Amino acid sequence: MSTDQVTNGATGAPLATKSKVLETGASLVQVNDSPPTSPFQLLYFPFPSNFTKRFLLRCKKNFAPIQGICAHLNAFHVYVDEPDRCVEANHYCTHLNEDVRQCLIYDIPSPNARLIGIEYMISPALFNTLDATERKLWHSHVYEVKSGMLIMPSPASMPDAAWEVAETKEMEDVVGLYGKT
Repeated sequence: MSTDQVTNGATGAPLATKSKVLETGASLVQVNDSPPTSPFQLLYFPFPSNFTKRFLLRCKKNFAPIQGICAHLNAFHVYVDEPDRCVEANHYCTHLNEDVRQCLIYDIPSPNARLIGIEYMISPALFNTLDATERKLWHSHVYEVKSGMLIMPSPASMPDAAWEVAETKEMEDVVGLYGKT
């Protein structure tokens, strides 16, 4: 493989057929249990054979950690040493408990997104237990939330009124949290 080749914004070769088949199988079990709809899915999964069903069920078990993701937050993170420069950050968050959330951060909200970071968010109660040196590594979300730089994007299928209630509640929770990436 040539290291000069770039696919989906990252150095590397395009997906091989085997990888596309595995990715399609994973997407089938993560999104929903509906039958395949794209031409690619129909090509590789034309009939739900017993083997295919067992394979997909096995994949579903292997994706258990990410099935706990319950929030998508979108922010523009500003570089500390270059305040005129920012990067889009799509956070997919799991609540480990009431005091800790962990978020996978991707550059874009689409299937070819690149993982660009991980952020832990903690409650003020947990933040207050940290020593002064550790606290310097954490940031407040007050400015990001109140400025509108951090939002919860609306799913296409959700009515606006319901989404506004959900986003408001989520932002009320996030505004008080401290983050570390």
